[in-house]
Amino acid sequence: MIHVDDILYVGLKSFWNDVFLKKVKERFSVSHDELTGAGSSISFLRRKTLEVEDGMILAPGTTVDKVVCSFEKAFGQARQQKVPCDASIQLPDNSQRLSEKDSKAYRSIVGLCLYVGRERPDLMYTIKELASCMSAPTLTSLARLRKIVGFMKAVGDIGLHLQFPQDGHGKLNAGGECRWILESFSDADWSANKSTRRSTSCGVHFINGCFMYASSRSQRVISLNPFESELHSLVSCVCDGIFIKACATFVLDEPLEHVQFTDSSSARQLASRQGSGKVRHLAGKLLWIQEKTADNTFKLRQVPTAFNVADIGTKTLSRQRLFFFCMNVDWFTSQTFQELEQMSTSFKTRNVSTPNN
Repeated sequence: MIHVDDILYVGLKSFWNDVFLKKVKERFSVSHDELTGAGSSISFLRRKTLEVEDGMILAPGTTVDKVVCSFEKAFGQARQQKVPCDASIQLPDNSQRLSEKDSKAYRSIVGLCLYVGRERPDLMYTIKELASCMSAPTLTSLARLRKIVGFMKAVGDIGLHLQFPQDGHGKLNAGGECRWILESFSDADWSANKSTRRSTSCGVHFINGCFMYASSRSQRVISLNPFESELHSLVSCVCDGIFIKACATFVLDEPLEHVQFTDSSSARQLASRQGSGKVRHLAGKLLWIQEKTADNTFKLRQVPTAFNVADIGTKTLSRQRLFFFCMNVDWFTSQTFQELEQMSTSFKTRNVSTPNN
């Protein structure tokens, strides 16, 4: 992977030392780092990769300290918080607009949050809502920004733990025909935003149980019922999954099995048949998913709502449920890993039962 004069190489060490590095050093001055075992690390585009015994940990290039310092320098002290946002983030905002100076600082800090949120599924929903206010930030949006900064201050820097993948084993799916399994989870919160009445879609993707990509998006249309919002979310997630599958197939040079999970039985039933039936207010382009389901581009499966990890990017969650999903994404930090593990175990044993694969 090449970005201007920065290169990330994955492959045989003999080729790196004897061929590539040797040839490049003939014409350029080169400095490089290598992963040489547990505890070693490299940086690429400011993103840090740390090797551990059972895999690696990816840490965002923008640190939490940088975000907190930028906020407190502009707006004063931020108290530590247990959750990144509360239910009020979905209510209409009629408060006073910020001054030009404060608006500029607000946009700058939210911009930093966007970099942090790429590997932080626990923050992506809140950051998405804050980013929607960047054109005209208000006192209320500033208070919401203060809350997420307080949560980041309490939790600290987080790394994404990528374990060594097992052939044919994913989060919920195992024993398939292919070595590599792409599992996609979709979910939606109907009319989450009480101001625009638009729903929020979320998609989370794993390859052999390793987190690959997640998105939290406001839908462009206003859904008249929960079924419509779930269908829009399913279509959006499948589109992302097909693209990820194409990229992974190119890199791995092997076929992938794509399994799409949803907790909406009505959306799954529509995608598994032909035609709209008696369903109204449905754009014809959404029926594209019926064609993809029929030709086995992906396999459509049901997942219990309690175990649908895509719920993390659709709404405000309690601290216990938020950490339960973060454990499923392999969210890792030396300071909070023990707490996450205890809360995840407590939630699983007290509130839900284990689903069938």
